[in-house]
Amino acid sequence: MAQEIQTLFNEAVRLERNGELDRAESQYKLLLEKDPNYHLALQNLGVVYAKQGKHAEAIPLFSKAHKLHANVKNSYNLAVSLYKHEETEKAISFLKQTLTFEKKFISAHLLLAQAYQKLGNDEKTEVYLNNVIKIEPNHKSALGGLAMFYYERNRFPESLKMIERYLILYPGNAQLKIIQSEILAKQGNYKASATLLSAMVKEDVGFTNFNESLQAAWKEEDEVVHESLVRIQSKAKLKLKEFQTKLELSKENPEEFSPPDAQEALDLSLLYLFNGNPEKAMQYLVFAQKMKEKTEPDRLS
Repeated sequence: MAQEIQTLFNEAVRLERNGELDRAESQYKLLLEKDPNYHLALQNLGVVYAKQGKHAEAIPLFSKAHKLHANVKNSYNLAVSLYKHEETEKAISFLKQTLTFEKKFISAHLLLAQAYQKLGNDEKTEVYLNNVIKIEPNHKSALGGLAMFYYERNRFPESLKMIERYLILYPGNAQLKIIQSEILAKQGNYKASATLLSAMVKEDVGFTNFNESLQAAWKEEDEVVHESLVRIQSKAKLKLKEFQTKLELSKENPEEFSPPDAQEALDLSLLYLFNGNPEKAMQYLVFAQKMKEKTEPDRLS
């Protein structure tokens, strides 16, 4: 019997590794009919379901495997499927249990940050992102996540520091360059912001289609930074729509329309960048720079 079980398991693993998930599923089920408590088969069948997004089916399998043999893998797999199934509080519980087995398990820290962000717990989100940095100082997802976490909470010096670290290690991210430019402007370093924007508009192809570059730039583990950028872009679209409505109304009542000041023009430049219109972005950038030069000539000299 033991030899038969092992043979079935080996064949199921082979099928799974070859990507034959339907056949692997059948093989694992056949094995579990003969031995319902074979925890490795429970665990692997759960993985087969999870790979297909069938987390409702995966959860009871991971749960039973965990009860039979609690370890880092079973705890984490169960936590991931619970998180994907929108059972965030339960996911957090098993992620913390995962860390009792392996304190420096980076994926668990990252998912805890994502889970706490989903629950709106800023303190815990920051703690777990920083935990990743302590374990691996150059971790791409954690650096990007902290950069956007600080930015959305107007903690601009901390955000800028993380963005600079990120771009030194992983250059070429157009979205973070836009955020970097905006922070510089908010801090009053207009010349540096304008110089950076000018270079980006001329050189970075990422602005031509922000949506596509946003999807391509971030992996699933980058959920914290990705969701932040999606929120920022959504706000940018609303602001741009408001300005365009105001512009249309001004054609009917031009005497009631006042042109944007330097900061408003810079904001509009950034909005157009986020919405994939580098030509308009450059127009407002040039306008903003001219306005600023008139009002603060010494600062830009």
